[in-house]
Amino acid sequence: MRRLLVVLAVLLCSAILNAQENPKYELFAGYSLQHNNGLNASGWEASGAYNFNRWIGMKLDVDGHYGSASNIDFSHSIQWHTATIGPQFSWRLKRGTLFAHTLFGISHEHQHERFLAPFPVPFPTDFEAARNSFATVLGGGGDWNLGKRFAWRGQLDYTQSAFFTVRENHLRFSTGPVFRFGKR
Repeated sequence: MRRLLVVLAVLLCSAILNAQENPKYELFAGYSLQHNNGLNASGWEASGAYNFNRWIGMKLDVDGHYGSASNIDFSHSIQWHTATIGPQFSWRLKRGTLFAHTLFGISHEHQHERFLAPFPVPFPTDFEAARNSFATVLGGGGDWNLGKRFAWRGQLDYTQSAFFTVRENHLRFSTGPVFRFGKR
């Protein structure tokens, strides 16, 4: 127990003595790839974070992913949009920042399916569906500093949407530039 207290004290003192400037705001926008049940959907992700101090901030994250699959008889397209907010925990180093976040919000899913008949049929062959759900995002990543105000982010998240009794699990990878401004 004594060793654990000594290690914690050393880590706390080294964090206080590190004179690195901390940004007040961070903006990220980039490419995102989401995987769900064998379907890879490309899209975008954007987020903004307000840092209360060196370690903790509040993050707003929005994304959109678009996927489609088809064969000779059937065409299917799907769109996901998610907006979440929650705390982000950061560990700032000289060459970059490691972070983890837990975000909660809403997810919107829109599907379009079409039966591709080789001959005219007397009934509608299109199906449209949309639904909203509660969304959870757990994950993190790293920012590699490219200068005082710019960094490049790599991020991996587990996202889950809950539609009453149905849960959808996604794995999301995002990458892109980070812009930092303001001083803390």
